[in-house]
Amino acid sequence: MEQGRMAAALLGALVADAAALGLHWLYDVGRISEVVARHGGAAFVPPDPANFEGVPAYFAHGARRDGMLTQYGEGLAVALRVVAGAGGYDRAAHQAAYECHFGAGGAYVGYIDRPTRGTLANLAAGQVDPSGIDDDQLPALVAVPAVLAGHRGRPDLPDTVRAAVGVTNVNDTAFDGAARFADLLGRVVAGEGVAAALAAVADGPMQAALAAPEADSTAYGEVTGRACHLPMALPLAAHVLARADSFEGAIEANIRAGGDSAGRAIVIGAVMGATHGIGGRRGIPLDWVLRLHEGRALWALCRGAAAVAG
Repeated sequence: MEQGRMAAALLGALVADAAALGLHWLYDVGRISEVVARHGGAAFVPPDPANFEGVPAYFAHGARRDGMLTQYGEGLAVALRVVAGAGGYDRAAHQAAYECHFGAGGAYVGYIDRPTRGTLANLAAGQVDPSGIDDDQLPALVAVPAVLAGHRGRPDLPDTVRAAVGVTNVNDTAFDGAARFADLLGRVVAGEGVAAALAAVADGPMQAALAAPEADSTAYGEVTGRACHLPMALPLAAHVLARADSFEGAIEANIRAGGDSAGRAIVIGAVMGATHGIGGRRGIPLDWVLRLHEGRALWALCRGAAAVAG
């Protein structure tokens, strides 16, 4: 059961990331509502620069197409390949795979965020211990589900999470946020309910999000902010998770909330995937799985990584 929940968590993170691609970094929630109404839903909107014109937004994914991963999902996939291939997390292997994938001539073609740019520069200069930069943004959380897949139940999990975060982010807020995410996801993979798991790991801002009277996460984004920084992103993700009763509902609410929806999707998709599984009324929609670019290979990767810790 736990291995199945872990595999569903990994797939959920990837599907949620891909679903957010088309409206990622669109901060105008009114524009998002207009696009969603035309599209018939918030998930898997094809990337279109016209949707970003004339409003607070940044169109980052012109090189991507519907169903593909953002840089967040790509980073998780890199970490999953390391864990599945090495039988656990290995920092040196992660750094080599990261540089190969995101660096010049690598397989990835798309937006390179600040932590990735800094990491690539440090790796090129031979700086590996650590290779990350001082940054408190969502790339810090990308490898956490992969590390949990390989090390859940092991005493080295906290140190291994910290090592993986340090590949891209060397920042106390980043280390703390990753530790909370690992704890949260580990709890739901073990079978704990989302509400109890959130209450157990929440800091002050997350507790405020859980207790907030606003039911609408789009509205609550005005309280937290919608940007990439973890002090904004984790409370908003907690607000979404606490009020959703299905994978689809959570991902739709996350995208409608705007801003760095793809970064938050790694957290929300993993937790809801572990909780509700694949298919059925509340699980990851099968038609969404089918829309995932190279979905068959990614699902095999998720199962392989989830099997590492048994």
